Amino acid sequence: MNIRELAQKTGALRLEMALGDEEITCATAIEDGIPGAVTFIGNPLYERFLSTTKASAVIVSEYLKVPYELGHGPAILRAANPYDGFARALALFSPAPSRPSLGIHSSAVVDPSARVDATAHIGAHVYIGAGVMVGANTVIRHGAYIGPDTTIGNDCDVHPNAVIYDRMKIGNRVVVGAGSVIGFDGFGYVPMGDGTYRKIPQIGIVVLEDDVEIGANTTIDRATVAETRIRRGVKLDNLIQIAHNVELGENTVMAAQVGIAGSTKLGRQNIVGGQAGFTGHLQTTDQVIVGAQSGVSKSVTKPGLYMGSPARNGRDMLKLEGAMRSLPELIERVKKLEEQLAAMSAVNHNE
Repeated sequence: MNIRELAQKTGALRLEMALGDEEITCATAIEDGIPGAVTFIGNPLYERFLSTTKASAVIVSEYLKVPYELGHGPAILRAANPYDGFARALALFSPAPSRPSLGIHSSAVVDPSARVDATAHIGAHVYIGAGVMVGANTVIRHGAYIGPDTTIGNDCDVHPNAVIYDRMKIGNRVVVGAGSVIGFDGFGYVPMGDGTYRKIPQIGIVVLEDDVEIGANTTIDRATVAETRIRRGVKLDNLIQIAHNVELGENTVMAAQVGIAGSTKLGRQNIVGGQAGFTGHLQTTDQVIVGAQSGVSKSVTKPGLYMGSPARNGRDMLKLEGAMRSLPELIERVKKLEEQLAAMSAVNHNE
């Protein structure tokens, strides 16, 4: 397609430095740009590549200043959200995802009481237990396990070797990544007087609402009682641990290796950086951002950025970090002052 068509399909606000007839055939990273490619700048760190990229078109923000000397450089597509524009471009040039054939593979084990929609695909070596319901156009891939009395909605994609235990409730358009486990027992034990631990039965369920996406090797524990609930539109990266009775608010996103302890409830549109941790029984309000490797140990009642361990307001944390960087110099100054005071004291004593 030509650049003019690309601008329309990616939602660009306007096109600069091009006639619009130039052909675009692929999408690349800006540092790997080649003629015929579209790329983008969504982070100021990559602005330095604007003068050297060989890409034919670059999607940028409305406000990025383009050097005048780029008159013979790439076409500029202005967008309100360059990252979203590039995501649309990737969709245009990505190969269509493979769709397994309809029906049930001969090696799959499906309980006679299960109800599988005729438009679903059940892959090789899949196990589907008693009373399971699988909706229209849902794909359950090689080696997945679906426990008894679980409900899976329409247009879902359960990847290889995922495990969904009994009585789970999965909405529509849900993705469960390879090797993920939905509904294993929560971590609950009663300490006994003799130093041993008695297991607390975990009899609740997990609910994944519509449009939830779960990364590979992520685990979401069933509730002790009631439910662990992942609300509509939540996106979880790989290798995340969600404990029993946790609730994640709508459109919350988390990077890899986040851990959330039991009964914690996150608000809507929270953003959580990699390796952050939450203690149990706390809450966050809507639109909270938690920085990578932060430790959240108490409830967060105001929107905004929180960083550090224990997590603090982002502005306060930056001030603390600035102060800590100046500590070595401050310590040296204090030592010199102490030495000067000691010398003055010695002079006064001799007098």
